[in-house]
Amino acid sequence: MNKSERIVYTICKSSFLSFWSFVNPIREDNKKELTDILVINDPYIIIISVKDINIEHSGDINVDKQRWYKRAIKKSYQQLYGAERILKNNLTKILTSDQKYLINIPEEKKLKIYRIGISIGRREQFALPFGNFESGFVHFFDQYSFPILLNELDTITDFIEYIKAKERFFVSGKNALFQSEEDLLALYLHGGRNFPSKFDRIMIEPLIWTELYQKSEFHRRKDQEKKSYVWDKIIEEFFIEYSKEQLLFNSNFSQTEQSLRAMSKESRFSRRVLAESFLEAIGFYGTSWIKARMVQSMRGTIYIFLIDEHREVDRMQRIQELQLRCMVARNIIDSPEVVGIATNRYIKGGGHSYDLCYTYLPELTDEKRTKLLEMQNDLGYFVNSKKSNKHFDEYPK
Repeated sequence: MNKSERIVYTICKSSFLSFWSFVNPIREDNKKELTDILVINDPYIIIISVKDINIEHSGDINVDKQRWYKRAIKKSYQQLYGAERILKNNLTKILTSDQKYLINIPEEKKLKIYRIGISIGRREQFALPFGNFESGFVHFFDQYSFPILLNELDTITDFIEYIKAKERFFVSGKNALFQSEEDLLALYLHGGRNFPSKFDRIMIEPLIWTELYQKSEFHRRKDQEKKSYVWDKIIEEFFIEYSKEQLLFNSNFSQTEQSLRAMSKESRFSRRVLAESFLEAIGFYGTSWIKARMVQSMRGTIYIFLIDEHREVDRMQRIQELQLRCMVARNIIDSPEVVGIATNRYIKGGGHSYDLCYTYLPELTDEKRTKLLEMQNDLGYFVNSKKSNKHFDEYPK
């Protein structure tokens, strides 16, 4: 991994979490590098090509532009298209750079692939192109715009939604004149995370990103988002412990991985709402007698927070209760995906443990619903629960 790839990987790792970012993945058949960075979160795949190109001044700017385009842009999108063909054909296995682990690639029929080129060393006179060069839309960013994008869109969902919206806007035949990617991002955010649809041609004023960044409501949003990183911390904590093979119950890590994948798909705003509910349930803000809480996220996933009063707990018994509560919740709220998180009541300076459970049931028969209702009444899970609604503003007043 060279210096430029290390920089980009570090940025991706902090945004998409280390669980799904792979640097210099290797093809098993010929031991050649597939691409520079691969981000996989089923069904999404982001293929990233990094080119650090410095063109010496020839005295003719047009010659310099042609040389830079060939080495920084053309070689990059050719690498991206080549990697995509291999991933879609699924004829060769993809390994981590040390060739120790197999990288799981989603089924071809589910794949949603996005192509990113990072051009480092670009001169101001060299425009960053984007669009369909041969076989699909490619986004090009430089060493300045890419960190800003991933700092602002620092979840897989927020980032994917932006590049999807950008693709839809330009593929539809609309056009925008802008000086920097961050100004385009500012237009997107100011439009409620959408690009204008009433106009075919837009001219974006320079430095509107700087104006947006300086607004008080933008800073209030950032301040409120600090709590949301509790959600990221839970995901990363599980990954770190798993990588060290220290998870107490890791015989079926598939269920844990599915739980973490669902959690990682929550947007930053959704994570803020979920983290707020989680912290309240465990007693972070003060005394809480909540034993279990059921919350439905913005993307429809049901989350169960199960709180244990004691430091030393019977983990197997807690996991069993968590699994049963997830099944009951699936019957209460008609949403197929349920994630359970069990932990201890919050004590400042005290330790904690986590258990995860994942349930995915697209359909429930009438017989199954009856049995789940009987189980709910027998066990008393969420029988006398209180329903409440809370309103959150992404940009607090």
